[in-house]
Amino acid sequence: MKTIKQIILLVALMAISTLACEELVDEVPEDRITVENFFTRSSDAEAAIIGAYNFSFRSGNSVNYLFFSTRSSDDMTAPLQGQESDRFMWRPNMTTDDGNVNGLWSDSYQALANINLVIQQVALMDDGVFFNEEFPELDRKSQIIAEAKFLRAWTYYNMVQYWGGVPLVTEPPTSVEPEDYRIPRATRDEIMALVNQDLDDAERDLPLNYDFEFTGAIQPDDPDAQPTQKGRATVAAAKMLKARIAMQNQDWENAIRLSREVIESGQYPLTERWVNIFDAEVQGSQNASESILEIQTLAGAGEFNNTGGYSWFTVDGRPRRGATLEAYDLFEGDEDEIIDVRKAESMTQRRENPNEIFAVKYANAFPWWNPDNGDPFNFIIFRATEAYLNIAEALNEQAYPNNEAMEIVNRIRRRAQDLQYNPPTPGIDEWDFSMFPDQASFRAAIREERRRELMFEGQRWWDMLRYDAMDNTTIAPAAVGLTNVAPNYNIDETRLLLPIPDGARVQNPELIQNIGYQ
Repeated sequence: MKTIKQIILLVALMAISTLACEELVDEVPEDRITVENFFTRSSDAEAAIIGAYNFSFRSGNSVNYLFFSTRSSDDMTAPLQGQESDRFMWRPNMTTDDGNVNGLWSDSYQALANINLVIQQVALMDDGVFFNEEFPELDRKSQIIAEAKFLRAWTYYNMVQYWGGVPLVTEPPTSVEPEDYRIPRATRDEIMALVNQDLDDAERDLPLNYDFEFTGAIQPDDPDAQPTQKGRATVAAAKMLKARIAMQNQDWENAIRLSREVIESGQYPLTERWVNIFDAEVQGSQNASESILEIQTLAGAGEFNNTGGYSWFTVDGRPRRGATLEAYDLFEGDEDEIIDVRKAESMTQRRENPNEIFAVKYANAFPWWNPDNGDPFNFIIFRATEAYLNIAEALNEQAYPNNEAMEIVNRIRRRAQDLQYNPPTPGIDEWDFSMFPDQASFRAAIREERRRELMFEGQRWWDMLRYDAMDNTTIAPAAVGLTNVAPNYNIDETRLLLPIPDGARVQNPELIQNIGYQ
């Protein structure tokens, strides 16, 4: 069987294959892997899509999509060296040669090269090689292509978020010459048109869930079955990304519809205890019931080893990047007693220096975390709580008051109580409309609850940007040191976008630099 490392090399093989065939040999040895002789069996396609996940979900890509946005938000600071030491936190200091930005750009296009290869080559394979005698109705070929299209949509969506328009590439590389890939940036609308089309295709063909109890078998859609594999794209993952886009576009109707469809699938019930989602010392945590898509990571698991993210949070036992005092104080309760388990599990304050607050929501930030023992190190892309919060916010935007919106928020708030926790957290009060005299006050409360619930999960920065667009405010630029940005700003005309890396512009002179970095 061909290994994942061999799959990763396929893109490079594509780049040299046309030259090799003509200049080096007349015939390709049977033991040499090429694109032409690789995609012949269903197991080849399965290995190739794993390779695409590998590139898409490694620490240089999706993990950094989550971390870099969190570092930009008002939830995180750099308590040891100061906010200005971190270019994501302090955009006036961001440079066009920033190594993190360059890495994210290049890793994103490496992922796209592998994804495009899967989409192209699996589509050319004979349908018959995918026939499964146990599940004859299963169209695994379409599922694999749909998985790849979801990954492409996820990658381009994030690239648009960070850079605005980028070069639109939908085919794998066929040349090693840089000049063959000198294409200008597509517009935001052009990129999002592909994202939306890929998500439509993915939603149509992705399975409801997966079952890998025996090799290569994918469980047919069974509404009574619970997902056993959280690391692969499902129809719910496609719906969640669509819902996230709808929220950004203030398309409340579709945000509600898509989020309801995820919840009503019955596949992602909320966990009884909130700590079961994140705390790796609690049995059943990581890949919890409400998790929809989770980056799977164990130490020593090849490219899926995202343990390097640990360095973002701590250094020498101190918080290299920690929670802001504003984030810490956002939770209800006083300084002497933590009453919300989400606060206890998301951050911890140093007694000797109260200004140093660890951001400890993910297992990697806990002092006891030990990758050598195989501690889980997953990162969540989507979980069902986001769908509930989408519905509550969108319902309130449509009409006030709305009893369902209030009940959703209270359902989320109830999990703040955890009497099994050490020490027990007594919980927080439920809300009623007597506390919120109008739509605006309830809107602010829902947004704060969303911030508490999803803190450090990579969403706050994008929420800040959409709130600015809705309210004509400047909370996002103010958080990253951009004091000269006026309300009703155009994000494409600010340093809220990242610069196009210098290295990319050297290879492709067609790339026009973002405003503010020329």
